Amino acid sequence: MKIEQDKIYSLILGIVSTAFYLFFAFFDGAVICADSPSYINMSLTREFLYPALLAVFRSLFKEQYLLCVVILQSLISAFAAWKVTSTLRKKFSLGYFSSTVIFAIPIFVSLLNRFVAKRGCMYSNSILTEGLAIPLFLLFVCYLFEYLSNNTNREFVLAVVLSGVLVALRKQMYVTLILLFCAFLYVQITSRENKTKEWIIGAVKALAVCLVILLSVTLLDHTFNYIVRGRFVGHSSDNRFVLTMIFYTAEEEYVEELPKDIQPLFSDIYDTCDKQGYLMNSAGDGWYNNVVHFGDNYDFIQIDTMWPKIRQFAEDNYTDDSTDVELITDEITNEMIVSLLPKTAPRIIKVLCNNFLSGLITTIAQRNRILIYYSIVAYLGYISLLGLYWKKVGKMDDTVKLCLLTILSIVVNVGLVSAVIFCQTRYTIYNMPLFYCSLWLLLCKIRKMWMSRKDEPVST
Repeated sequence: MKIEQDKIYSLILGIVSTAFYLFFAFFDGAVICADSPSYINMSLTREFLYPALLAVFRSLFKEQYLLCVVILQSLISAFAAWKVTSTLRKKFSLGYFSSTVIFAIPIFVSLLNRFVAKRGCMYSNSILTEGLAIPLFLLFVCYLFEYLSNNTNREFVLAVVLSGVLVALRKQMYVTLILLFCAFLYVQITSRENKTKEWIIGAVKALAVCLVILLSVTLLDHTFNYIVRGRFVGHSSDNRFVLTMIFYTAEEEYVEELPKDIQPLFSDIYDTCDKQGYLMNSAGDGWYNNVVHFGDNYDFIQIDTMWPKIRQFAEDNYTDDSTDVELITDEITNEMIVSLLPKTAPRIIKVLCNNFLSGLITTIAQRNRILIYYSIVAYLGYISLLGLYWKKVGKMDDTVKLCLLTILSIVVNVGLVSAVIFCQTRYTIYNMPLFYCSLWLLLCKIRKMWMSRKDEPVST
């Protein structure tokens, strides 16, 4: 009887999740965002997978292809919400109430983006890589956690495949390689006797897995551009994010560090940004003002000023071939980075630290002066509860593993994003459902332990 009830409950969750995301898929339709045209037009600046997906859907569904992409993204989002609940329910023997809370968390995060965050739509409706990357990342973490818990080949292979797909979608998802490396290394070491030897063997195996993913994605990226453009090259402009931070932290006299031929270009970009108040020297006092100023002006520096001017410089002085312009732009950008990074590094570190703290906040809440304090309390509470629970059980059980995986995922993601761009919610929301799901599990576990001390058994 209980098995039948569980099957019915699981089916209901699947139906509710599918209905929820499909409702908004048709209600809001496909939403074109600022970055969407670059994916639709298969720009060389974008990783290959999402433009390729759009091209395939365009050939299959003609005028309705964007809506069909949104339906696909919605179905994957629905499956991810169901899968998270199913995985945690089975692993921790959760009752119906706790399972429903877990199920509601990713749904609630989607609603926050739709109604509270002033986006006007959920990411599943956006023609952006986030439409696929956010639910696929949740699935990746699910399979990675199952691998950590059970040491099963099936879950490991699924995590590897999802990591490759995510890296092919957007460069930010290199975070999955780091998580995969750490998880594989941990399992290799803890499943064998000779710990010293297994450290080395595990590290080599983990590194090999990550390299295979990277090489496979790189080969597919080059092959895609060969098919589309007749040039066996990878996507361009990955370096523009570092140069944006360099311009933000630069001073006018740094122009002397550059080769003579691109000094006028640097001065043109710098003077334009400086006059508009985009640069660090125009930021106000205090951490909050610094973070807000950087985030508000990042796109003005890169998209409105720096990138168009470098591309125009390449076109005016070298070639008008669109692919060559992108590649030469990359070369100029690299030259500026090599010349200016040593001078700007100390100030970039300060920006990075500010970004990191900001990213911790936007991972679990909106960044405003009130929710900053909430975030501090939430993180301190989370770590305290984990420490209390870990001390009580005296071992690294599945609850501890999930919480540590959550913490590692947040730190690695925020650290990576902080190093190259500003931590808006779009880049940090990946771990929001994971944080609150694991926090709820911690609360359930500690409550159950506390009640058991009073000899009052409670089912979560």
